Amino acid sequence: MKRILGPVIAALVGTTPVAGQILRADSAFVAGDFARARSLYQQVLDADSLNERALWRLALLDSWDGQLDRSLQRFARARQLDPSNADLMVAQARVLSWAGHTGDAVALYDTTLVRDSSRVDALAGRAQSVAWAGDLDRAEGLWRSALAGHPDDATLLVGLAQTLYWKGEPGLARAYVDRARAVAPGDAAARDLEKILRAAVRPDFGTSFTGAGDSDNETFYNEDLWLSGPLFGEARGTLTAGWRRSADGSHNSSSYGLGGVVAVPMSPTVGVRAGLGARYLNSAHADHAPLTGQLGLSWQPAPFAALGLGYAHAAFDETAHLIDAGLKMDDVEFSADLDPKPTISISAGAGATWFSDSNHRFSGILAALEGLGHGVSVGLVGRMMGYSQLRPGLYFAPHRFTVAEARAIYNLRRGPWGLRADGGIGGQQIILYSGTTGTWQGEWHLAATLSHTWNGGELTLQGLYTNSAGSNTVGAFRYHSITLGFHQGL
Repeated sequence: MKRILGPVIAALVGTTPVAGQILRADSAFVAGDFARARSLYQQVLDADSLNERALWRLALLDSWDGQLDRSLQRFARARQLDPSNADLMVAQARVLSWAGHTGDAVALYDTTLVRDSSRVDALAGRAQSVAWAGDLDRAEGLWRSALAGHPDDATLLVGLAQTLYWKGEPGLARAYVDRARAVAPGDAAARDLEKILRAAVRPDFGTSFTGAGDSDNETFYNEDLWLSGPLFGEARGTLTAGWRRSADGSHNSSSYGLGGVVAVPMSPTVGVRAGLGARYLNSAHADHAPLTGQLGLSWQPAPFAALGLGYAHAAFDETAHLIDAGLKMDDVEFSADLDPKPTISISAGAGATWFSDSNHRFSGILAALEGLGHGVSVGLVGRMMGYSQLRPGLYFAPHRFTVAEARAIYNLRRGPWGLRADGGIGGQQIILYSGTTGTWQGEWHLAATLSHTWNGGELTLQGLYTNSAGSNTVGAFRYHSITLGFHQGL
């Protein structure tokens, strides 16, 4: 009997100090005394190098101190001791994501969800890792799928709102933050994101300058400024001012504009806008000062669908000859944007324009893009326009102009820096007279935008080069432009 009890008693005596040390370490950890907890857990690990709890808690403390490599080493050792522990898997995946190993993190979250598809922390972690990897469309889909099963979870609501904000949809993001604040008023993440989104719709001002030219020796310089801010309720007003100088090698003319626009949401899905202004056309022949104005209606009949209808009365002042002529135009446009899936985007538009020289134009565009992941999207774009009358020597007014191209877009985001590259290749056809047939020619364009953001502000530099005849008013087969933009929240 003594030979049986002896080893048992010895074992109990040997493990009691470790067990007591774990209890003291846990108490310090729960109390927030992390320095003492680290010291006690390390003493446990010195006595028992295979103690899973000490490894786990030290891995967490390392990650909170920014020691991510050491944290992952401890998690790997803990997982070897208990490979089926789902809580441990989620904790390790979270640190993998923090360390930039988003692919490994997503794989580990997937493994966890295979075993338990209802774990909200794994659903949220996976979507967040995908968003941090830059695949915002897929991340949005994962957030929405998780919310279908947990519609009132604040973590999921805030995660979707953050992704929508990164996608440039602060209004929709605000709606999900409001839901999160309603179900969890004390949630710190929801409160912090609410402050960011409030800043996104605060008053701001900005400017953009564009310099452009084409193979017909036309040059264009354009400067726009705006000041925008809330007016009353949800209404927002914008003051705009602009200057344009155009030259054709023999002479130049300028135009100046000033106006204001008020946008008012009538309901969560319907918004209207109205604007009024004037444009002063300064030429060597005669000056003109036409009034300008606009009206618009937007409607979101479904979460992934937006429709728009707009009217504008404006000066047709894109070239020096047009400024001299003092032409005006009335334009009506319809637009539709559909996102049936987070990775698929379809847009369409149609318009009709009447000019003060008795000419009129119709136009239409259809585009479909699909996200392939890692910031890459590919698709097809088709555009057509036509005029009722030719205007040789004044502006490009073919009977029919058609473009069809395959397009690829790449978006990269690294901290405050962003890069968007846009390229397309296809064909274009120009038919000058009704009843004739135009030949198809190759068409291409290259565009890139570099951006840098800071608290409430952004600086962008955009370049474009194309051989599309429809890229400007004169129909030249080479066109290039550079735009520098800046805006700052107040």
